[in-house]
Amino acid sequence: MMHPANSVYKLIKKSVVIFLFYPFSVLIADDADTLFRSDEVVKMELRSDFKEIQKDRIEKPEPHDSELIYHNPDGSEVKLPVVVSVRGNFRKNPVNCSFPPLLLDFRKGDVKNSLFKGQNKLKLVTPCQSDEDVIDEYLVYKLYNQVTELSLKVRLVKILYIDTATGNELFEKYSFFLEDKDHAAERNGLIEKDFFLTPFALERENFMKLSVFQYLIGNKDWFVTSRHNIIIMQQSDSTRPPYAVPYDFDFSGFVNAPYTNPPQGPENLLIDRRVFKGLCYSEEEFGKVFDFYRELRTVFRSIIRDQKLLSPASRRHILSYISQFYTVISSRDLIASEFLGHCETKGMYNISE
Repeated sequence: MMHPANSVYKLIKKSVVIFLFYPFSVLIADDADTLFRSDEVVKMELRSDFKEIQKDRIEKPEPHDSELIYHNPDGSEVKLPVVVSVRGNFRKNPVNCSFPPLLLDFRKGDVKNSLFKGQNKLKLVTPCQSDEDVIDEYLVYKLYNQVTELSLKVRLVKILYIDTATGNELFEKYSFFLEDKDHAAERNGLIEKDFFLTPFALERENFMKLSVFQYLIGNKDWFVTSRHNIIIMQQSDSTRPPYAVPYDFDFSGFVNAPYTNPPQGPENLLIDRRVFKGLCYSEEEFGKVFDFYRELRTVFRSIIRDQKLLSPASRRHILSYISQFYTVISSRDLIASEFLGHCETKGMYNISE
């Protein structure tokens, strides 16, 4: 069944929307949603031994006792003990990023009366080189939140990073918290799963919207079978098809992070990132999903235009980039070459037709 994603439906109570349009019951995880209920940027301090953390970009990083500080709207200060460790793959490598992505581990008893109520482990997406790349990637998550509730929520923060070993302020830049996958699964009445499957086993509409969105943002850095930047969620009734939830969009043309461009790369690299990796859907199915994204175009443009933390030039670039997608889906010839010319068949997975 078609899931609503435009702003009109957001005026309806979440429970009613889900009851009408989702084929499963959804549990509202109020505690886990506290952090993600607002788009207001929160200023924070993160104090840790960043000198050791910078050395800790190894296969099994060590945990570091740290402190996260922010202020309530009334001005009162909140200090939370937290354990910080390095995470990630590509961005963990110091050759690629001057600062690593982090994992923050809270004790639920410490955060029960705070903004982080109900949280345990949270990924923090930090500035690899530029915090404008962070804001770009944050925007991608916000756009996909409009596509489906089967997406990870995000909260943008501005953090002053302080090295406790030296007492020095390292820098103050934008970062964002990423919703825990188990919380996202619970919010949708699902369970996170880890078993081998091909795209053909996934819920068809879910994967169709996902794969077209990845084309829209120019991201081909994901794979279902290897779980690369993909989370699988399923109902407790394992006879029902599972769902895919994407994450990590920094290699997309939408974000266009400098560290993802090889120094000697071809000039058309960003164009080459826009490769459709979905299935060979019928003309009717493609028509429906393209209409779905056409209805979202105004919402997408509004979200991008309202992000004043980006320069006007950056916003214009992003708007132009997604406009290219809409040009493609308005041309039968381009649809044939861009989608039908690259779509995946069962034969590619050694599955009989």
